[in-house]
Amino acid sequence: MSAIAMALDAIREKKSRSFLTMLGIIIGVTAVLVLVAMVTGYNSDLTSYYEKLGVNKVKISITYYNDTRIVDLTDALYQYGNKDLGDVVTGVSPSTTSSVTLKYQDDNLDTTVYLGSDQFSTCNNYTLEQGRDISQVDISQRSNVCLLGSYTTEYLFGYANPIGKTVSINGVPFTVVGTYYQKDGTTEDSMDDMVVVPYSSCRALLGTDILDSYVFKVDTSKNMSAVITKVKAFLAENLSEMVGEYTVENGNSDMAKSNEETASLSAVLGGVAAIALLVGGIGIMNIMLVTVTERTREIGIKKAIGAPRREIIIQFLVESGVLSGMGGLIGVALGYLLSLILGKALYDLIILPEVWMSAAAFAFSIAIGVGFGLYPAVKASALQPVEALRAE
Repeated sequence: MSAIAMALDAIREKKSRSFLTMLGIIIGVTAVLVLVAMVTGYNSDLTSYYEKLGVNKVKISITYYNDTRIVDLTDALYQYGNKDLGDVVTGVSPSTTSSVTLKYQDDNLDTTVYLGSDQFSTCNNYTLEQGRDISQVDISQRSNVCLLGSYTTEYLFGYANPIGKTVSINGVPFTVVGTYYQKDGTTEDSMDDMVVVPYSSCRALLGTDILDSYVFKVDTSKNMSAVITKVKAFLAENLSEMVGEYTVENGNSDMAKSNEETASLSAVLGGVAAIALLVGGIGIMNIMLVTVTERTREIGIKKAIGAPRREIIIQFLVESGVLSGMGGLIGVALGYLLSLILGKALYDLIILPEVWMSAAAFAFSIAIGVGFGLYPAVKASALQPVEALRAE
């Protein structure tokens, strides 16, 4: 405890120099915590985006070689998913899309139309706000009904109730039967800038019966591999190689890949920021060498009255450790503050560094101080008492 008290006295005696010495440690610790926290925030934002899209989805894409030999697999896939795989599959829907012009009275909006089944909402993580969803009756009777995303609803109707109103999609009249809750923000080109119609309206709306993409919603991620395997076997049996080819993708793979990339980015940025800590350590070593020179006479007196080398080494190591530790504490505090401010400003999230990361950064700052203070401490302990006492 006496060594720590002496170290604090030495730091207080030269406040400005001590602060400038700690600055490298402060910047290093702050940079490590803020950069890693920002990557964590980015990853959370990205994960939230994928969750809004809907997780645990098996995506099917079909490429036909010849339009005259198309095999309509829509009903077959729907039945297979809901009956044969009904214990693990919670929804099946086409996912074919097209850019269209949506019109209501004098307002026009270029948006995206989705051709879906009665399970489109389940498959794509949309929640009904008012009205009703697409039904099997709508599909079998080719009813011209539609549901609107929240952005589309607000753009065309404002605060008016759109249910029962007629809108024009590429010149074809459709009755609005429902609207979805907002899930991606009221901006153009968001997930809410859309309209959904029964997939049986494909010919009336787009002039073709070709549906070339589908999605299966699986109950849990652990069942994804089994469903993919079974869907591939089903397609191999029902789609001739002479007619077309197919791809079956794990919808979670993009999210997993993004998580891996952000983890790598976090490690790289953390390593780059840690360089600042090393620079701070070099600054501490330089100052401790100056301190040894300034206190040569003090060291000589201690050695003359019998102080062992170990005591001299501990004294200077404690001083360098306290110096860097104080810088680490200030860096941790600044790291928390800046992470909170930037997280709210960039991602609208409350982002704070992990406790273990903060503890590790603080411990590393002390280790840097002790490590770089070792040489000055050993040098001080090696001074000969007579030569040290002659110094002024």
